[in-house]
Amino acid sequence: MAESFILGLSSGSACLFTCGMVMFPYLMAGLAGVRRIVTDISVFLLIRLLIYLILATLTFFFGQVIFSSPVIRSYLPGILYILFSIMLVWYSIGRTPAKECPAGIVNTVDNRKLIPVVLGIVNSLGFCPALLIILTKGATQESLVKSYIAFLAFFAGTSLWFLPLPFTGMLKKKQIIKLVGILATGLAGILFFIKGILILVREISST
Repeated sequence: MAESFILGLSSGSACLFTCGMVMFPYLMAGLAGVRRIVTDISVFLLIRLLIYLILATLTFFFGQVIFSSPVIRSYLPGILYILFSIMLVWYSIGRTPAKECPAGIVNTVDNRKLIPVVLGIVNSLGFCPALLIILTKGATQESLVKSYIAFLAFFAGTSLWFLPLPFTGMLKKKQIIKLVGILATGLAGILFFIKGILILVREISST
């Protein structure tokens, strides 16, 4: 649970830097008060939560099929953790924020009330190595409940960064967000890289 939360923190900080400045104008455009802002952010987070619960369910049951072979279940998770953790660090350091954020899709949405919903869906399903890692984790859990717990911890970690979203425009030193994002992503990458290595070492030593 703790590692899923840390992964969420890394994903949320990176996403806030990448998409936060793009999402802010759409979520706040034309609003007259804090109440509406809180409502939009709440809808946005609720949609993300629902998407993650759906993903937790799907990945668990698909995982029962994909990882049905003892050999695959023993080695593949470790390999995927190593691969995705390397991608996570590289993605954080090397991406171009303005070009990577899919939030611009709201330009095609005419109904203002649907914007937080669309952003919640796009943000949850957008390509990110952190999402690939949590999908792998959810697929390899022993029970559906544990898959839900992993995704809920991931959601909690990402959500902490979106709560102050209305105030992001007030930040003068946005590089701080980028630095925190890189550090958090690096920590998560190292954590899951080590976990992948330990899984492979354990399986190899037990054969």
